[in-house]
Amino acid sequence: MSALGNIAAALLPLYGVILLAWGVGARVPWAAKLFSTILVFGLIPLLVIDKVLGAETQQLLVIPPLMFAVAALMSIPAHRLAKRLGDDFDPKLLSASFSFFNVAFFGVPVSQALFGEVGVSTVICAYIGSALYGDTIGYFLIARTKEGTRKAATKALRVPVVYVIVGAIIAKSAGVTMPEAASPILSVAGTLVSVLGMAVIGLNLAETGRDDWRPRMMTRILGVRQASGLVLIATALALEAAFIGILAPRDRVIVGLIALFPIASNVTLFATLLDTNRKAAAVLVALSSAVSLVLVLLVVGVFHSAIPT
Repeated sequence: MSALGNIAAALLPLYGVILLAWGVGARVPWAAKLFSTILVFGLIPLLVIDKVLGAETQQLLVIPPLMFAVAALMSIPAHRLAKRLGDDFDPKLLSASFSFFNVAFFGVPVSQALFGEVGVSTVICAYIGSALYGDTIGYFLIARTKEGTRKAATKALRVPVVYVIVGAIIAKSAGVTMPEAASPILSVAGTLVSVLGMAVIGLNLAETGRDDWRPRMMTRILGVRQASGLVLIATALALEAAFIGILAPRDRVIVGLIALFPIASNVTLFATLLDTNRKAAAVLVALSSAVSLVLVLLVVGVFHSAIPT
């Protein structure tokens, strides 16, 4: 099967999960928070540990700082757009949405489809950089909408991914490896991360109405975010190639594709856990996911012959 077919085969069932969860969401109102808790405090940390231990050292040295810088700089166009939107959209949710790319739920199946398991380590390294920003500052911004600054900061410090990343890097430097017996469990965990992440989007969409979609505003938000992501990631990769130059062509392709990835499902996970802006977050992530599917398939279809194997 071609790379395009592999990506479609990997992603389309996940979009089916969104639609299914959307259809049944009203009957299981408790499910979104349960799934979010399982992901944030269980499955995502497990996946991160496995992939950090298996990543190449040069990937860990370059890709996480690169993606952290991109995530932080994405707050600038988000802030400028928020000023123009005024009270029509929560600026804190907007900033979190700009800075947090869906590297885990969307990126893992895309990288697997293009490069197999060897590509997953690259995308997890990118996730580390994105998560170090999104799971701290991004979570804080979403929490502050409801909780206030001090309480939001306290809640942000409870998110385990940052501690897991630090611990996994220390373990890797000490030569720790994941036992072979854990492979079947980790394979199932990777699938569940994508499935449950998409399900949370659908479950939250079940609570939305026509007035929540605001197509003109959402189009404007997604357009600015897409353009900003392309410029910043292209600039970051150009600087890496000019001054560092240690990333493999495969790494550059995966990191470059992240500019087309949707807003992270983590935004809906956090909004669900905190019970704030759930509908707005779900709509924005769902629309972003639809646009990104088209863009990734289009780009891979056009440039498939230039993608390294």
